[in-house]
Amino acid sequence: MAPGLRPRSRLVSPPHLNVYALLAVTGLSLVLLVRTSVVGAPVSRLNGLKVPHSSILNLNHPNRHPFQPSGRTMGGRWRARGKEFRDGADGETTGQLRETLFGLLGENTGIQRGQRLSDDEQDRLESVISRLQEMNPTENPNESPLLPGTWQLLCTFKPGVNVSFTDLNSWRKYLSGTGPSPIQSLVTGNTQQVNGVYQMLDLEGLQRFENIVKFSDGLFLNLTAGIVDKPDDSLIRFRFEEGNFLIRKNPITNEPLASEASVPYPVPFKLLSLLGDETIGSLKTLYLDDKLRISQGNKGSYFVFRRIEELPSLSSSPASEFREGFGQAEGGNKMPVVICPAQFGIPRDYEPIGKLLKQKGHVGVYPAPLSRFGWLRILPSTLTEDYWKGELKPGKALEFYYDAISKAYDECRRKHPGQKINFLGHSIGGWILRAWLKDRLSEEERQEAVASVTTLGTPHRPPPEDSIWKSLDQTRGLLTFVNNEVPGAFVEGAKYTCVVGNATRGDVTALLTSGVDSLENAVAYMSYLPLCGNGAVDGDGIVPLENGVIDESCEKIIIQGARHSGFLPTPGESIMAPEQWKWYGSEECLEQWEKAML
Repeated sequence: MAPGLRPRSRLVSPPHLNVYALLAVTGLSLVLLVRTSVVGAPVSRLNGLKVPHSSILNLNHPNRHPFQPSGRTMGGRWRARGKEFRDGADGETTGQLRETLFGLLGENTGIQRGQRLSDDEQDRLESVISRLQEMNPTENPNESPLLPGTWQLLCTFKPGVNVSFTDLNSWRKYLSGTGPSPIQSLVTGNTQQVNGVYQMLDLEGLQRFENIVKFSDGLFLNLTAGIVDKPDDSLIRFRFEEGNFLIRKNPITNEPLASEASVPYPVPFKLLSLLGDETIGSLKTLYLDDKLRISQGNKGSYFVFRRIEELPSLSSSPASEFREGFGQAEGGNKMPVVICPAQFGIPRDYEPIGKLLKQKGHVGVYPAPLSRFGWLRILPSTLTEDYWKGELKPGKALEFYYDAISKAYDECRRKHPGQKINFLGHSIGGWILRAWLKDRLSEEERQEAVASVTTLGTPHRPPPEDSIWKSLDQTRGLLTFVNNEVPGAFVEGAKYTCVVGNATRGDVTALLTSGVDSLENAVAYMSYLPLCGNGAVDGDGIVPLENGVIDESCEKIIIQGARHSGFLPTPGESIMAPEQWKWYGSEECLEQWEKAML
């Protein structure tokens, strides 16, 4: 651990290597959990939790969640069948049937959640849903502005199926792929453990949705899924990407924690996605209006949602990029910024930088939405001939990172049409950014979109050709490829700036002494040596000065005393450095390099 680092929260996640121990210990549990869809349980009254007046994500617009549609009407062709409510077979309108449905599920009636429906109520529920499905007023739900937004789950069921966590038959059907998850029945079914289940759909920007399970005021579960495709006008296929438990209160004393803790959901979705389609599910919209949505999952379960304006208050959402430091800024006059994180870095790690950049007047800040386990997707490349020959190419080995930059770029362009972008790369994110600009943008797009490229502590240069470290290249040819194919200030007219720190001189003899400072010098030596062939040089503690600059075509800024990073990644929340720790993201350092942006 770098000297002086402190945990962001009291509950610190284990180091990276312990992930593999977790996989070994949880074996079967992972298989069972990963096959869980969005939600699935016996019919229960998940009735209206009174929602506080605060959004957990969009702090720029506190009265509207960012996933909620805006700027488009809810009329016109989206209600192409002529009117909001159609007459049913017995004269009931869709509005009347909807109110009957809400009444059955205890919505706004004060009936305690977790109370099961009687057989008669169950029959009535299925009848009402069947009739509403036939009377659906919204054609092409996937194209409707009614679909995005924030929804609360009222109930979930599969006709004729009673699911229980303790029922062996329920497990048999689940494992054979013919029944809903008993695990979810324990979480969202007829128990008193869950106070609310919510789903947020974003179909235009990040193309994803989040599922929030509220167990109590102090415990939440957040599962994030990216949209894979839309095979028809009502079906959406998705892939689970990341999950976290958010802990806000001490589970024993129920006292609020000094800072929120985050514990990874025990399923490495990114790794398992490489093994097949176990992380893929689907939802088909059967009925949609401005208050009610009825969907069906890939295993036949029905989900009944009602629209809500806001979510129960959460201080943050670990998988989301919509944080206080990110998104649009009011009143800015400088160009927006896209951030490319360091290895194992995630958006939350760059929230302080995002806040500072917005304070400096940048109209928006958009980090590439990477996840910790996403880096495991590079593992297949280690089995290729190119890896062993040292001839890897970033377009293949780092496609997941390319995709993340593209998401941030697309979101930025959508929010700020016609404006050029300042690109910011930290550590290896800098040279990955350089490759992305060539591989993913055309020459015309580069001229239209790229204002500047700024890198912070990026090891731009491969090891010297005449050194033994060249054959042991840590990037296995990736960096050599980038410098050959994307030399110098590659984008014509864009301002290139390379920022490097000189906080630490490498010293291998420091291993023979004691103390925090000497350990930092020894770590620096071992990091510099394979990068430039000499460990006894100055640098930021990870990257030596001479490797931090592309070439003479780029401006160079050396920041005295700046260290490489202000956080140490873990599978959960990063361990954050104290405020006095000086690194590229510190306010005094940012003051020096932000001026290079436009």
